Amino acid sequence: MLKVKRYPGNPILSPIPGVRWRGSARNPGVVYDGEKFHMVFTADPKPHDGVIRLGYAWSKDGYHFEENDEPWMDGDINPGTFDHAGCEDARVTYLEGQYVIAYAGRAINIRDYAFGARTCGPNGNLNPSWFDNYRRVGLAVTKDFKTFEKLGPITSEHISDANVALFPEKINGKYAMLHRPTAFHPWTLPLHYHPGCIWLAFSDRLDFWSTNKREMGWDMIDGEDIMNEVLLLAPQQKWEEMKVGGSGVPIPTDDGWLMTYHGVDRMGKYYVGLALLDREDPTKVLARTPEPIFAPEMDYEHNGRGLHCVFPCANVVIGDNVMMYYDCGDVYIGLAEFSFKEALAHVKQYVK
Repeated sequence: MLKVKRYPGNPILSPIPGVRWRGSARNPGVVYDGEKFHMVFTADPKPHDGVIRLGYAWSKDGYHFEENDEPWMDGDINPGTFDHAGCEDARVTYLEGQYVIAYAGRAINIRDYAFGARTCGPNGNLNPSWFDNYRRVGLAVTKDFKTFEKLGPITSEHISDANVALFPEKINGKYAMLHRPTAFHPWTLPLHYHPGCIWLAFSDRLDFWSTNKREMGWDMIDGEDIMNEVLLLAPQQKWEEMKVGGSGVPIPTDDGWLMTYHGVDRMGKYYVGLALLDREDPTKVLARTPEPIFAPEMDYEHNGRGLHCVFPCANVVIGDNVMMYYDCGDVYIGLAEFSFKEALAHVKQYVK
């Protein structure tokens, strides 16, 4: 069994009492530029006003982080935009000389939504839209983590989408990304009958991946109106029965793309597994671990409301050490480490 060791100083980021926008620190996207670790993380307000923001923290050693006093990225101030009510769940990829941040945007205030607020779809109808499903993924780019440019949404407004991670290089001339589209909220029972799966998508452009059309109309244009994607991983084991989702940015190796992913069982408990994809054609899954490599065990990985969660969003490779930054119970950020060579050997024993 692969040894995954928690950092003894966990959690590395915690809520800050008295700072309203920092009622939590979770879902950390992290990259290392050779000198500094850059972390973009989700922060929930306390008391909750329904607006979720992204914070920024940095570190020289990857263990001890300092952070900005103010939110790093907020939602668009203009009502009706896909991220007007907040930004969350960032994954950060270094690609073509810049850092590309994939994040989930909310168009409607989560607190208002919980009290029944909805927005009508086209022509006043109440068909499911991104307002109802509430999360739609967008991209932002930065070169210095001081300023950034939002590129806008990249997933359909008619699907709830999350867990997007861009590959760190083009594959056969195309950009590639992992994502998990669903027609339901990702925490509801219908997912037991329609599990959330990991899909792999490709695009010629970084800022355009699919149309916003909901119906299969007669005037659809081949190659543009439907996302170029394949179903990559579906739930197989009991520990991933409800849903699976991509975690950190896939790691290129001589043996293929090494990736972590999370699975959720029917009790809502989160686990972490490994998969290996073909390097030239990542639509081919070479192997995946039948048993999880990581599971919630510590008090800080349980939030007191029944959520037992370890949710990785970044895997930073330094030599043979993989630094896996993860969400702990939607409240804290933790760090666990394992050997890159041992992880690769572990998943390769399950090559088909």
